[in-house]
Amino acid sequence: MKLKGIHAGRPAFFQLALLLGFSLAGILLASVVSLLVDPTGGNTQDLGILRFIQVVSTICMFLAPAVLVALLCSKEPAEYLSVKPFPDIKTALLTFAGVLLLLPAITLAGILNKEIPSPPFMEPFEEEAERIMALFLSDTGILAVLLNLFVIAVMAAITEEFFFRGVLQRIAGRWIKNHHIVIWSVALIFSIVHMQLSGLIPRLLLGAWLGYLLYWSRNIWVPVLAHFCNNALSVIGMTSSDLKENVYVSGEIPESEMPGFVIVAIITFILFCYAMYRLRERFRERLQERLDV
Repeated sequence: MKLKGIHAGRPAFFQLALLLGFSLAGILLASVVSLLVDPTGGNTQDLGILRFIQVVSTICMFLAPAVLVALLCSKEPAEYLSVKPFPDIKTALLTFAGVLLLLPAITLAGILNKEIPSPPFMEPFEEEAERIMALFLSDTGILAVLLNLFVIAVMAAITEEFFFRGVLQRIAGRWIKNHHIVIWSVALIFSIVHMQLSGLIPRLLLGAWLGYLLYWSRNIWVPVLAHFCNNALSVIGMTSSDLKENVYVSGEIPESEMPGFVIVAIITFILFCYAMYRLRERFRERLQERLDV
């Protein structure tokens, strides 16, 4: 029996229900696998086991549901997921420049975010996330850093972008005609799902930018690349003994330096907007070239 495209043309609500159903099933499957490989119930200190569980969890929760929905709800799954050829070098460089230029604004948003009190029920989730991240970053060997880049940067970027931008943003776009509302709504869900109120605003801003990258480019690999670069810079910054002590990397800006940092954040954000304008125009030109062929 051919399942490819069997639910093509079904309403957005059905596709959303299918996506959530697959995701819930993936969470259950990942939980079973986690218990099998880690009988301690999540208290293991073994980095190999933790990395394995993280990879399995992201695949089951995000990537597999996204791919399954695309296969079942479209006769062209790759088109549904906006899978196109990997961006060229100029596009990649402009995307990387965008990541670097947005970082100060993201850091500033994180500082403001810390002023929001975290509700008691969120504390266990945040503490567990911090514990696992601290364990990942505790090993600073070359192999450990490469493995962390694979888990935290490569896998997170691919699985989360395919789920949130590749599928959820497409489904939301069938309900809501205003693409700005779609992008920011999905970005908010993306931020909330991470269960870390301390990073809600920075992750919201990042998620919105990733949404616009997909909207402009129609190519899932563009937001995947941006997501990867952002996470990779974080891993490298928090692993390097020299960088992680830097207040601009850690985000612990002294009050005496805050006015200067705000000015830097504003200037780099203006440059970021210009870089994104150039990138958007590049995507428009490429789209026009394809239409003219």
